[in-house]
Amino acid sequence: MNIRLNLHIDTVNTILTGLGELPYKVAAPHVNEIHRQATPQVEPPAKQDDMPVQMELPLEDFNQ
Repeated sequence: MNIRLNLHIDTVNTILTGLGELPYKVAAPHVNEIHRQATPQVEPPAKQDDMPVQMELPLEDFNQ
C-alpha cells in the first residue's frame, strides 16, 4: 500500500538525518526512495556558472 505525504523540506531533512543514524543496510533503501521522489520536485539553486550571460558586441564585428 502506498500513501502520499506533503511535507515541508525541513521535515524531510530531519527524517533523512534520523535515517542517517541507522545502519546503512536499513536506511539506504529509504533514503534512496526519498531522493528519487523528491528530486523532480526540488530545483537546485542556480550556480553562478549556470546564469545566462548577455554579451553586447559592437556592430562592426558583424559587418565583416
